Amino acid sequence: MPAPVIIDTDPGLDDALALFLACASPELDVIGFITVAGNIGLSRTTTNALKLLHHLGRDDIPVIAGCAGALRRGSIEAASIHG
Repeated sequence: MPAPVIIDTDPGLDDALALFLACASPELDVIGFITVAGNIGLSRTTTNALKLLHHLGRDDIPVIAGCAGALRRGSIEAASIHG
């Protein structure tokens, strides 16, 4: 039986691949995504997650915008690389 998971992510390049793999895994039942700011801002990570899920035909998976900044350091903006 697949394990239900909620994934906390900041989908840029690397997390996008992980999102694809998680959604394709028969071992996981992805029941939601929480986006956070990482190397790019929260609005971009949320948009990225929604677009990736749409591309996979998985608009049924909810995406919730989470934390807009790091809890223990300043924000890093690397949209030119990770956007």
